[in-house]
Amino acid sequence: MHALLERCRGVGQHASPALADMKAALTGEIDPTDLQSLLVEDPDRPYGRRVLLDGPHMEMMIASWTRGRVCAPHDHGGSVGAVRVLRGEAIHKVWKLVDGRLELALEERVGPGQILACGPDMVHSMGDGGAADKLATLHLYRDPIPFMVVYDQQAARTLQVSGNCGAWVPGPDQILREVPGLHQRAFVA
Repeated sequence: MHALLERCRGVGQHASPALADMKAALTGEIDPTDLQSLLVEDPDRPYGRRVLLDGPHMEMMIASWTRGRVCAPHDHGGSVGAVRVLRGEAIHKVWKLVDGRLELALEERVGPGQILACGPDMVHSMGDGGAADKLATLHLYRDPIPFMVVYDQQAARTLQVSGNCGAWVPGPDQILREVPGLHQRAFVA
C-alpha cells in the first residue's frame, strides 16, 4: 500500500494531473493486511471512509462498504476522479437528470482491480455487490472537493453538502444548501 500511496502523492504534485495518470497511480498489488488496517467500518452509513491524502491538488480516500446499503446518487463537485475496487464487487450506477427526475443511464458490476473514471459532471451511486469479500474501494480525486451535490430521491430534494460529507443524505450540519426538486449542480451551486 505504501508504494501506491507514494505514486498517488507523486501525481498529486501536479496542479492538474491527467485522468490517465490518476488511474495508473491506482494500479499495483495491495497487501490484504495493509488494506485491513486502513478500513473504517460505519454500519449506519453506506460506507466508512478514511482520507489518506488531502493535498492542494489531490484527495485520496478509502471506503469500506456496508452490506445492504447503497450511497445516494451524487456528483463530486466538479472534480475528476478515479475509483479502484480493491476487493469485493461494486454495483455502479450512472444517472442522468431528465425533466426533474433521475434516470438510470448505466448499471455495471465492477470487480477487484477494475478502475472507474468519474467525470466532473457525472452523477453516480455505488453499493456492495454481494461478493464473498465485502466491498472496499480507493478513490482519487483531482482538486479538493469543496462541496458535492447529493440527490435525495425519497424527499425529492437536491442537497449541496460539505466536501467532507460522504455520499448520503446527511444531518443538517453538513447541508450547505437545500433546493426542492432534483436539479443539476449548477442550479444549486
